[in-house]
Amino acid sequence: MGKTLANLIRLHKYNVDEKRRVLGLLYGELHAMEQRLQDLEDQIVREKEIAASSPEQAMFSYGRFHERAMSIREEINAAMAAKEEEIDAAREEVNEAFRELKIYEEAEKNRIQREKDEQTRKENIEMDEIAMNLYRAHHDDT
Repeated sequence: MGKTLANLIRLHKYNVDEKRRVLGLLYGELHAMEQRLQDLEDQIVREKEIAASSPEQAMFSYGRFHERAMSIREEINAAMAAKEEEIDAAREEVNEAFRELKIYEEAEKNRIQREKDEQTRKENIEMDEIAMNLYRAHHDDT
């Protein structure tokens, strides 16, 4: 039983680690999207400054740039919202896997305690038997 529980614990630890790894990758993807959005915002600021410095060229190019930038911003925001939902689901999977691992670890802890208790009980019985034999031997001699 002990070996079986140890194997189950090892398997569930691996499962928790894998789910945490996936969660980390998802956070990395979200961070990349956040960075892409920030880069877009920075580019919008630069383009506004350029447009302000030469208004005659801005009439032709800035309008198209602004439309495209707003479209990209919406796409990034939608992708980030979807990624956050993925992260929430992955986080719940990590939590569930961790709860399962704790169940097996607690079962193993209880099994070890029962073995210790049984060993102590056997030692007490043995000590009681030795004491009884010594008592009998002492009383038989008198």
